Amino acid sequence: MKSVFTRTSWAFFTAFMFFATVAFSAAKVTLPERYFPVYNYQNDWLVYNAAYKNYVPYSQGVDEDSRSVSLYIDLVKNRRYALLLTAETESYLFIEGALQSRIDPGQWRELSIDSLIKVYRKDELLVTIYGGPGTEDKAALLCHRKNSADAATLTSTRPSFINIKPISFSPFGNFAVLALVLILILNAWIFNLNPLSFIRLINPIEFFNGDPREQISKINKPYSNTIIFFAIITAMWMSFLLLFFASNRVNLFSVNSILSEKSNTLMIFADFLIISTLFFVLTYVKYICMLLAGNMLNLDKQVDVLFIKIIQSSYMFYGAFFLIIFGMSFNQMNWISDMRAYIVIPFLFFYIGRFIALYVVTKPPGALINLYLFSYLCVIEIIPLIVSMKFAL
Repeated sequence: MKSVFTRTSWAFFTAFMFFATVAFSAAKVTLPERYFPVYNYQNDWLVYNAAYKNYVPYSQGVDEDSRSVSLYIDLVKNRRYALLLTAETESYLFIEGALQSRIDPGQWRELSIDSLIKVYRKDELLVTIYGGPGTEDKAALLCHRKNSADAATLTSTRPSFINIKPISFSPFGNFAVLALVLILILNAWIFNLNPLSFIRLINPIEFFNGDPREQISKINKPYSNTIIFFAIITAMWMSFLLLFFASNRVNLFSVNSILSEKSNTLMIFADFLIISTLFFVLTYVKYICMLLAGNMLNLDKQVDVLFIKIIQSSYMFYGAFFLIIFGMSFNQMNWISDMRAYIVIPFLFFYIGRFIALYVVTKPPGALINLYLFSYLCVIEIIPLIVSMKFAL
């Protein structure tokens, strides 16, 4: 009987302590009314381990005397949210090892994720709180700011057994449809403007045509309407790829630093037009550099041919890439960020292959090696490729 009583008392005491702990923890984290929680970092704290020279997960029995605890915050994944930090004792906030501010006891320190992206231009930040020992007196939550529309929706919603909602598409999926429609309209307009040139430019066999008498540059110049619009469409495809990778947490060429903070369809489309314009301008800056280098190497007659073939090959490559990415843009591609180190490989193969093809196609007949042409192609193709690969990631 005594054993049963002892077990019952022990079970009651254990349950009481459990619920008391939960109640204490819940009471300790009281958010400002203008926020609702999205994620609690209570189990994600890290401490620096001198033996491993790295940050390791916080252990309650081992690291409870540590006055400095840290978190890695994923900025790209958590855009539009806010990071809220608090401590029961006077503490200090460090970001990337630099002191930022003091955290008053019981007060919340609010950090906008979008603002952190703009300031630090990183995908991930190390946030550290230095204060009392352990993590019991500290809290870090990812939150979303409430607005009047949310409150009105909550108060006006009536309970129902059946709640039917239409399928919602992501802002990027809506943007992808708009981009496709715009590009199709431009292609149709070019085809109606000059059907013969359009068909020749999208024909891969035409790219390998090295006959000087049948070059497409005889009827089209780099500044003709057809070539200009082909360059515009190619710039749009390149812009679309950059935005797709940025939306999947792959920040190529630090493009996130110029993107809008709000990720709605119109803002993404505005970013698309801005980046497309930038690529188009860079395309014709490259043409000017090709003219200057061609005059120095006495290859000025080859410049127009090479530029049109560059536009033609880029149109076909990025067009095929666009169709693949367009089909993927309506699904969650969480694995893309894990493949970020290999994303540049298809582009590397394409540009090296184009370098070889341009040399073979434009090389004068009968000449095995043309050092002037080889040097010229290295300047306009290989050097930009090396620079791009260095800064891409």
